[in-house]
Amino acid sequence: MGEDADRVPEQRPGLRVGHDERAAALSALDTHFEAGRLDVTEYGDRSGLAGSATYRHELEALFSDLPAPHPVFAPETDGSAVAERAVDHRPVRHRPQVLALLPILLAVGLVLLVVVGGQPAGFVLFPMVFLLAGRFGHRRF
Repeated sequence: MGEDADRVPEQRPGLRVGHDERAAALSALDTHFEAGRLDVTEYGDRSGLAGSATYRHELEALFSDLPAPHPVFAPETDGSAVAERAVDHRPVRHRPQVLALLPILLAVGLVLLVVVGGQPAGFVLFPMVFLLAGRFGHRRF
């Protein structure tokens, strides 16, 4: 118990970064490479480090010897206030699938044209039904 009381809590390594911060760092490195501030080897090394960075200080170290632009990070918070995302709780409404019914209505119309109207030329239009069914029938709304 005496040993635990003498222990000093370890310092936090820093704030973690996510995909957006890594992408911002890679974009800034691209700018420096295009401007000629980094050669191919340095650019490759720093890009690899930026892509695998876990903490903010790892990304900041990549730009310590470079002028602006640097990646922009979200402001630090003390952790007492948690930002809430605005969540839309309304039910999802699906658009009516009228276009999916179009081939069926066209097929019924052609059958009626041929059977009731006595127009055998209506059979020529049947391939249009299948083309429309392939075009409109398999969509997600």
